[in-house]
Amino acid sequence: MDNSELDQMTTSAMTFTAEVTNKWTSRLAGSPACLACADFLEERLSKFCDQVDHQQFFVRPGAFLGYIRINIGLYLLALVALFLGQPLIATLIASLSVLITGMEFFIYKEFVDGLYPKKQGKNVFGRIEPVGEVKQQIIISAHHDSAHIFNFLEQDPSTYVRKVLAGTGTQLGLFVLTWLILILNWAGLGRDIVYWGITIILAVAALNLYPLWFFYDKEGTPGAGDNLVCTALAMEIGKYFAKEKAAGRPLQHTRMVIGSWDAEECGLRGARAFVRKYKTDLTALKTYNFNLECMYDHKALSFLRSDLNNFVPLSLEMAEGGATIAKNLGYEVGVHPFPFLAGGTDAAEFAKAGIEATTLAAMDWENREADTAYHTTRDTIDAVDREAVSRSIAIGVQYVLEKEKAITHGTS
Repeated sequence: MDNSELDQMTTSAMTFTAEVTNKWTSRLAGSPACLACADFLEERLSKFCDQVDHQQFFVRPGAFLGYIRINIGLYLLALVALFLGQPLIATLIASLSVLITGMEFFIYKEFVDGLYPKKQGKNVFGRIEPVGEVKQQIIISAHHDSAHIFNFLEQDPSTYVRKVLAGTGTQLGLFVLTWLILILNWAGLGRDIVYWGITIILAVAALNLYPLWFFYDKEGTPGAGDNLVCTALAMEIGKYFAKEKAAGRPLQHTRMVIGSWDAEECGLRGARAFVRKYKTDLTALKTYNFNLECMYDHKALSFLRSDLNNFVPLSLEMAEGGATIAKNLGYEVGVHPFPFLAGGTDAAEFAKAGIEATTLAAMDWENREADTAYHTTRDTIDAVDREAVSRSIAIGVQYVLEKEKAITHGTS
């Protein structure tokens, strides 16, 4: 692949992203727009893949961010219990709130999902088969749904971390202080002045929760950088190998899978549904998940070695191998853990199933600039870093070639 071909592939990915995000300016999971977009992607995959399929699944997208308002309600209920002199009830409510946060956000478990309406999601994926025996498969993946607008980032990104930490800290404080009241009472050390002092502090701290009620908007973002352009560049990688196959230079032992998942923005539900359904196939054959996210800044390009708020380890071998490939191509690409409180990527669902996975992303997850596009209405094609897209295509193609070379050399 020479520079001219890489430039054409990059232009194709950028043009495709602009086309899709102009046609469906928001693609919230479960929405008609998101389902229509999936249909469109399936049709495009059919133009170069040997086999194309889709997976329909049910998702409850309201739960992933909806738990925030549930917790605010629980906080107020706990305060009422304290003012009524019921510290045990307040402690139980506070403990439930912490449990909900831990399950829904920190480890993305479907804990309160049953309280929200069910909607349909749709994953699409295509296969490019090798000409010889299939000995490994590489899944190049991204997601096509877009996120709800995060009002903190939309209006004042510089206060995002402070507001989130203040709200989270307030809820944690309720948990700690209600337990403290109980322990002091059980130890016979409880005093009215302590009890009412703590209760008043918690009542005042409730003001920190007010902004969280408006954390997200009901509308969705255009989702160009996060993450439609990644679906586009994954397709460009697939088209490259399809053309090579048509030209008589096929992969010998490596199956390519180009996947675009739905419902990533509501807790990785689409990737989870895919892994659940196809886990036997995914684990019966050596499988690698090369996931792509957030093409905003080529200077921040890095492979993740952990995911899901840093709770899920990813494949260090894949991450370091990808960084080495990037270096050989002349690109500076790091290997980093996923920051705590930053959320997660679809690679986590594959890693949890024992499948080697990593995510290549071009974003500084911790520093929110004043004009950040992430989860805002500014996430248009203009926010996408063309150089990040170009480098990611080159790295992805070379990664597949290196894996193919290794498996072929090992069997020669």
